[in-house]
Amino acid sequence: MNIENQNQPATRESMAEYLDRLAADQIEAGLDATGADIKAAAVEIRKLSQKVDQMAAAMATVAYREDQLASALFGLIEDRVQSLVETELDNYDPTDHYNFSDAVAEQVGESGEDRTRDIVREVIEGGSVTFHV
Repeated sequence: MNIENQNQPATRESMAEYLDRLAADQIEAGLDATGADIKAAAVEIRKLSQKVDQMAAAMATVAYREDQLASALFGLIEDRVQSLVETELDNYDPTDHYNFSDAVAEQVGESGEDRTRDIVREVIEGGSVTFHV
């Protein structure tokens, strides 16, 4: 077994490369079964790494295609949505809100007729009114 490698600082070799070296060391030391098992693990790690890379590439492709599809769909409906929004804004009447009259009554605290009388009184208070018939 090559003990020198165990004390070496970490290198940029992959796990599979490390296992290949370890398997070779085991086989060199006469531990053929252990070396074969380690070699099989290295092969499996390479296969899984390739699958991970393939899946990552596939996910990137799907994300790119989704972006393209979203852009195409939005391009098709953008004018229609904008037109609908503008129509709704043109036709919007805040007094149509279902609680609008209740909110106004709460703010005023009086009926509309009473409030109108108070406003007229404030306007003509201290003044004079002349009617010509």
